[in-house]
Amino acid sequence: MIRIQILGSAAGGGLPQWNCACANCVAARTGKIEAQTQSSIAISADSEEFQNCWLINASPDLPRQIENTTRLQPRRDASRNTPIAGVLLTNADIDHALGLLLLRQQEKPLVVYAADETRAMLAWLDRTLARFCGIEWRKISSTFQSLDSSLGFRAIELAHSVAFQFLDQASGRLALVAPAVSELTRELSEASAGSDVILFDGTFWSDHELACVRAGARRAREMNHLPVSSGSLNFLRQSPARRKIYTHVNNTNPIFMPASPERVELEQAGIEVARDGLEIVL
Repeated sequence: MIRIQILGSAAGGGLPQWNCACANCVAARTGKIEAQTQSSIAISADSEEFQNCWLINASPDLPRQIENTTRLQPRRDASRNTPIAGVLLTNADIDHALGLLLLRQQEKPLVVYAADETRAMLAWLDRTLARFCGIEWRKISSTFQSLDSSLGFRAIELAHSVAFQFLDQASGRLALVAPAVSELTRELSEASAGSDVILFDGTFWSDHELACVRAGARRAREMNHLPVSSGSLNFLRQSPARRKIYTHVNNTNPIFMPASPERVELEQAGIEVARDGLEIVL
């Protein structure tokens, strides 16, 4: 059994974003929609208690996310412990990696799986964490490797990041986690076709979404995110996965609004929008 918990569902900056007064941020500040923390996911296959848990990306909101998630908190029968076994990074984005620094009180080297390019961009972490717990970098592979006795994973290389496919080694069930996608590749399509659950990049609804809020802002594709409406929606519609969920949603994305036409369109297509605390079991 694979158990996945969404620790944070929003893209960098969260919802609301500190310097933004878009409709979504105003709604979150006034309690009309729920605030969401920055994207991070916990996954485990060993038990319901998350005794051996892995994080997919480590957001700057990680301490708060741990306090909001009982399974990730230390057991009370020991002075210092954690069920978190390590972290898998999809890329070196600040909102995906800054949380590594916040795990520095760990009592053994922090295990981090990442692509070589990601490791090179985060070389400064070696120097910083050397004064604390240290960091143990591990390589990723396009073929399945074991995280532990219950859970396997493989990396799917994308242009500016990687996606991860997880395997429950007891049941054979598969989960695809792809929060940063700039293009649809053959390898990604093949992985999605075989997965029971897909967590996918829902950063922007449209390519020009930010420009509608702020003149001169970059397009979604220029920021290496495939927009939902003109990129990934049809892709997910055609997927046979039991559950399809958008995550890493930008604060400007109208799918955060439960009654928006965009959200209704997703629901009619059988596609969900992640929220902090959402649990998926397969």
